[in-house]
Amino acid sequence: MAQQDACTLLDEDHNKVARLFQQFKAAPQPHHKRLLAQQICQELTVHTRIEEEIFYPAFRKATGDEDVVQESEREHQEARRLIAQLEGAATPDDRTMLELEDAILHHVNDEREKMFPQARKARNLDLFALADQLEQRKAELLAPHAA
Repeated sequence: MAQQDACTLLDEDHNKVARLFQQFKAAPQPHHKRLLAQQICQELTVHTRIEEEIFYPAFRKATGDEDVVQESEREHQEARRLIAQLEGAATPDDRTMLELEDAILHHVNDEREKMFPQARKARNLDLFALADQLEQRKAELLAPHAA
């Protein structure tokens, strides 16, 4: 059972990816940059899936705030476009990584300022049970990569 609420769990993912972006920018070797870029893309792909599959539908149902969810989904589309560019390249492009980082930081700020406060105020949203669902789905999505 989750020890933290869903917003905190998702925000930990945000912080992890922010640290990975910093490591990418500091990495001196192309091989290390490529590994970090792959890790960033995987983390973001899993994160966007669990938000879209579990968190956003529960948030939408509890708050009725369709605009915030639609904006977040548009931001995910932009992230997926940039991830596809990175995954299709032989070596990660610093400019594309910077564009992805900017898009993600904007998205994170939107969630922290708009979505998470509403989610925490919603009376009919069990953020601890939701965190359990998010953790379970994340483990399922990451399992093929752990092998």
